[in-house]
Amino acid sequence: MISAPLWQTFLFGMFAVFALLLEVTIQPDSGLQLLLLAPLVAILGLPHGALDLPIAEVLWPLEGWRGKLWFVAVYLGLASAVIIVWILVPGVALAAFLAYSVLHFSDDWSHATSPLKWTGGIATIGAPALFHPEEVDMLFAHLAAPAAADFSANVAAFTGALGLGIFIAICIFKSEARGQAAVEQAILWGIGALLPPLLFFTVYFCGLHSLRHFSVTIQSVPRARRALVISALLSGLVVLVAAMFLQSQVSSDLGEVSKASMQTIFIGLAALTVPHMILVDRFGRLRKQAQ
Repeated sequence: MISAPLWQTFLFGMFAVFALLLEVTIQPDSGLQLLLLAPLVAILGLPHGALDLPIAEVLWPLEGWRGKLWFVAVYLGLASAVIIVWILVPGVALAAFLAYSVLHFSDDWSHATSPLKWTGGIATIGAPALFHPEEVDMLFAHLAAPAAADFSANVAAFTGALGLGIFIAICIFKSEARGQAAVEQAILWGIGALLPPLLFFTVYFCGLHSLRHFSVTIQSVPRARRALVISALLSGLVVLVAAMFLQSQVSSDLGEVSKASMQTIFIGLAALTVPHMILVDRFGRLRKQAQ
């Protein structure tokens, strides 16, 4: 990504302040956090992934409805493969999801120096695991067997501690690194310590990652208005399917509904992130060549 505009950092900070006020005044439990997370991810998070079709049209000649159908089939095939892997070996799938999330989210700081790029990616997963290990372990247990969840939580916490140490050292010893990326990551580590994990993820994913990716992509694809319409339609379709699934769980126990919500959100994000990452990587390299 190119150097990010300062308004994105400011807006991310405002998201963080609002979430901190929410935590101090209401102290939402995990159920309420999920109720906040689901619609915000749907409204603010999904649209950036829904631009994948316009991105694909830049990368390949998807002529006519057959070309677009071919792309959708491959895209959904990759996403379905991730879900199948998660069903068969959930522990391996969880560990892989966390690893490629760090890789994907680090691109939010690709305009920064290399160490700061990676400490940012690490913070997105490692900060909540470092400061709230028991809560993260409990959340991971919704996605994999307890032993695998505990292992992933411990590795994430260790990686978080390492990333935080590197970040602090960079800020102390490299004055040129004390810029926009450092401010954003300071906010990230701060809310990682002060907010519960689900609220932390909501602030980061909706308040920085999705917003930054969407704004860069919409400026880079041709026919931006058409891309916005496609994004809105695809996001609406995904939200409708997810709402229908969750509606079918209404008669279930509240704990089971929370578990189903967790699985729907995070396994769904994991499945969609794999083809999304492939497209974003190719698109990013194409943009760099054009600059």
